[in-house]
Amino acid sequence: MQGQKHLVSILIPTYNQAELFSLAMQSAVAQTYPALEILVCDNSTNEDTARVMEAYLDDPRVHYFRNREARTKAENFSVFREHAKGEYLQWLMHDDLLAPDKIAKMADWLRKRKDITLVTSQRGIIDAEGHETEETKARQSSLPIEGEYQVFDGESIAKLTLQTASNFLGEPSAVLFRRADLEDAYWDAAYHGYRVISDIAMWLALLEKGDCVVYREPLSWYRRHAQQEGQQLDVILRSRVEWFRLATEYHERGVFVAAWEEYTHFFANFLEEYQREYPLLRAAASPEAAAEYEACMEEMKTMLSTYRERHEQTGTVFLSRV
Repeated sequence: MQGQKHLVSILIPTYNQAELFSLAMQSAVAQTYPALEILVCDNSTNEDTARVMEAYLDDPRVHYFRNREARTKAENFSVFREHAKGEYLQWLMHDDLLAPDKIAKMADWLRKRKDITLVTSQRGIIDAEGHETEETKARQSSLPIEGEYQVFDGESIAKLTLQTASNFLGEPSAVLFRRADLEDAYWDAAYHGYRVISDIAMWLALLEKGDCVVYREPLSWYRRHAQQEGQQLDVILRSRVEWFRLATEYHERGVFVAAWEEYTHFFANFLEEYQREYPLLRAAASPEAAAEYEACMEEMKTMLSTYRERHEQTGTVFLSRV
């Protein structure tokens, strides 16, 4: 580690799944960027991860915290607030992977250009065995990138994110950002109360302050597997509720999606999904998640219906796709 100049903190929260964590850890220590610290917060119910960490005892960049008392993600993440020293921050979820030159490429942008507040790549998606999936190709066509990378206006990318309710910028492991650009609550498992799409809430907060760089080829890999929280039905339903809440927050503030048509752009897709798929899935959801989701979808439907009726009465053309 070369002093504290532009130090990057890699933050790895981990819980069980030591085999996948070991792969993530290998990708962290393989980074070519010299000014690096790696913080591991482990609240596993077994000692498998602790045994993996024995191989890194002599690496001065690595700091391991066996957080046995932590019972929630929030409690496990809180250790980072106290111990991370980096000027730049890199999350690494314990089942994801980083390319060796990821941080070196991305930190260079943050060092040279203060108007850049977020650097990411069109990340790869791998399965439980580490094989890249077909979804990677679909993701790589989601943004028009010519050459190795593209610089995007922050407002345009944020607007596209909210209009489509799509995460173009990636899960936590995909992004590098300055600590100073995201000063409040970035250590929390739930950023500003968003438990499922907390990463998106963080990215939008960064895009309020500046622009972003997106590399065309993946510099990180997000792993999809059966044990993953994001694959659970309750989590999927709550994500829809949180997208609605996040868009509403920005619409009411007059930021990114101030116009009604921008704000309601994704409602049609959500309502179509609700009508098509939810009747078959409802029995598998918890009563709490089901009630929250149903109330949200009905609120969307009522809002659009009321808006349509009002504009039909005044003779205004209704622009919503519903």
